[in-house]
Amino acid sequence: MNMLNLLKASLWGNDVTTVTREDFEEMKSQAVVSLPATVLSKIELDKELRRDWQKIILQQVGYNTNYIFQQENLPISVPYVILKGSAAAKYYPYPEFRTMGDIDIITRREDYETACREFLDSGCPELTETHQKEFGRHRSFLKNGVVIEVHLFFSLLNDPEKANYLDDLIINNINPSHFLPDPVNGLVLLEHISQHLEEGLGLRQIIDWMMFVDKYLKDNKWNKFREMAQKTGLETLAIVTTRMCEMYLGLPEHQWCKAVDETLCHKLMDYVLDSGNFGIKRNDESSVSINLLTYVRTPAAFFRLLQERGLVNWKATRKYGILKPFAWIYQLFRYQILSVKRKDVSEKMKKEYTISRERIALFDALGTKQVSKGLAVYENGEYTKTYKRP
Repeated sequence: MNMLNLLKASLWGNDVTTVTREDFEEMKSQAVVSLPATVLSKIELDKELRRDWQKIILQQVGYNTNYIFQQENLPISVPYVILKGSAAAKYYPYPEFRTMGDIDIITRREDYETACREFLDSGCPELTETHQKEFGRHRSFLKNGVVIEVHLFFSLLNDPEKANYLDDLIINNINPSHFLPDPVNGLVLLEHISQHLEEGLGLRQIIDWMMFVDKYLKDNKWNKFREMAQKTGLETLAIVTTRMCEMYLGLPEHQWCKAVDETLCHKLMDYVLDSGNFGIKRNDESSVSINLLTYVRTPAAFFRLLQERGLVNWKATRKYGILKPFAWIYQLFRYQILSVKRKDVSEKMKKEYTISRERIALFDALGTKQVSKGLAVYENGEYTKTYKRP
């Protein structure tokens, strides 16, 4: 695929000759369209494509400049560290071309409410939606065009012990630089991949991990990192993803991932290319159905999904709390209406069911489960996180 060759040229200096409008659109869907900024001048492109590409790069660089300024001037007094974003970009050859989104930070648990209050006191409007408040993972604020997510916890690992291990590791490494030590930072990038496996994983998350591996995770550092990866259940994901990056994206080889089953690497890359950034390429009716079938393994899981999605989609529940217990009914009718509108439902469902089973098998082989659904509470000096899982 031309797009993969272009990424190799952008990140490692490889040669590339042919680039098409299709490559441009695919890189946009994967949130990596600005990475070729330094090599576009060496490639023959038609004028319209070159103009469109340069425009989007300039827009991203402009946003990134404001992003960094806002990040360096957060209106809070409590200690914190940055998650992802510029903490991932620092491993890139040209950090300014990594696509930035929100600014994610995490504070000490006892400082969380103070940080949120300081954002509000500084005039930053809150954007947190009702279901996000109930989930309790983070609150969102807008500061001069950039969304800042203040996290109470980060990990969405299914196992509470593993999740709390990672959250404790992050919080215990909060320091004045506002950046985590490399091993912990790498674990955050790896867990970010795990978080988005279900909803859709894009190349941006994969490349974040790849650049970390290239800059830090040499063979002599693997064993120490492996101990942390094992404690979070992410060792297999680390090995498969790294080998996949070597096979498809030009990452120099590492001894510690050579013994992997390369079939998993092929399946994971197919899934990434099919998904796009945060699942942007999976919004058609068939993809939604596959997502549903992948998520739901038991009747209890189906009911829970109906209730969770109903609370998100039925706006009346936000105004009238008495309706919340019936959100699952609203969502059930919503799914039924969507199903009736589809043509050849039976054949499509058979195909979608097969794909969903293949994805479940892939996720299980990678050692990851679907992201956890739960609530976080910090009060009376104690922190608890409860899980609601299929």
